[in-house]
Amino acid sequence: MEKLVFRDLRGKVLYFLNRLSKKFGIEENGYQKIDFPLTHQELANMIGATREAVSLTLQELSNEGILVTSRRMVMIHIEKAMEELA
Repeated sequence: MEKLVFRDLRGKVLYFLNRLSKKFGIEENGYQKIDFPLTHQELANMIGATREAVSLTLQELSNEGILVTSRRMVMIHIEKAMEELA
């Protein structure tokens, strides 16, 4: 819980998605695939942020190659995420 409270929004999103990937992820080509639908609003509610801010953060992470997103799944690049969270 402490890690979610003291991180910036980018850190919160990465931390939460990393936790989900560890619990529900399937490894695929260096990525952990979280294969269940998760809306931007649901993610925002879980980390205490606005949907708009979460959407912008997810887009940034996607542009940097840390995430791959689609309508029904999220893939998080394991090594890049761990570097960012360290």
